[in-house]
Amino acid sequence: MTILPIILNLCCGLALFLYGMRQMSHALKSLAGNRLKETVSTTITSPYKGALIGCLFTALVQSSSAITVLVVGLVDSGLMTLLQATGVIMGANLGTTVTTQLITLNLTEMIPYFIFIGASCMLLFKKRTPHYIGYFLFSFGMLFLGLAIVKTSMEPIVMSPLFKQLIFNVQGNPLLCILLGMSITFLIQSSSASTAILISLVATGAINLYTAIPILFGHEIGTCLTAILSSLGGNTAGKQAALIHFTFNLLGTLLFLPFIEVLIHFTDAFSSTPERQVANIQLFFNLSTVFLFLPFSRLFVKFAELVFHDKKRLSRHTYH
Repeated sequence: MTILPIILNLCCGLALFLYGMRQMSHALKSLAGNRLKETVSTTITSPYKGALIGCLFTALVQSSSAITVLVVGLVDSGLMTLLQATGVIMGANLGTTVTTQLITLNLTEMIPYFIFIGASCMLLFKKRTPHYIGYFLFSFGMLFLGLAIVKTSMEPIVMSPLFKQLIFNVQGNPLLCILLGMSITFLIQSSSASTAILISLVATGAINLYTAIPILFGHEIGTCLTAILSSLGGNTAGKQAALIHFTFNLLGTLLFLPFIEVLIHFTDAFSSTPERQVANIQLFFNLSTVFLFLPFSRLFVKFAELVFHDKKRLSRHTYH
């Protein structure tokens, strides 16, 4: 089998995965109505509530990037302070772990049922609620169909000499693994998709957990790069929010990097498979960093305001 069909199959699987994730987000937002901005801006009275809101909404829309963009827009419009935004950004990181937990579920046999029931509801029902429930189920099936194609496509890739040489070069070097994870996430523009590939590699035995975990940390940092680039030509609030997100993930990675072996042994006790271990380590990593750094939200804000000055917003980091 030549390389071109393999790459095309992989791209097809990724496209279906990303399409399913985006359409799930659209279906859930349609079911919820247009109250997202109002709810976020009126209920956040502390960074802790912000983290909870950020986690819940990211779990629903399946995209921390979408929540970050929403947050930046609210900060720009004056509906949210940078301190409120910090809590939401931290919570959004935790919310992304829901996707990874879903990925590790063995739902391959259920794919036809999700797609059939979802498509039937979309075609038969014109009322808003049942129609969008069908839309959600159909998208959910497409997400797992894409994931199944990704797993199948990865099998010949991991057997190739080029891939084996790449893994040999980065194995045992956490810094190179982190850079590899950052690069993959930046190229794909989705930490969920890059984590899906990583879990597929772990499931096939192509890489071990000591290589996978630093790559996973790289995904956490890589998901910030798109926001950083998009904020470069924008206003100060966007730069500050992107910097807070990057600093949060970078500090978390530096904190946990020396304890990879401890994380692997800790999660082995309640993880049935290596791919479940990856998902649980990501959950533990994000949960721990939120609890550790959330009390220092004001310091993150002060740091961001120190790096990117904006005299018009000097007083917006406090609550009224």
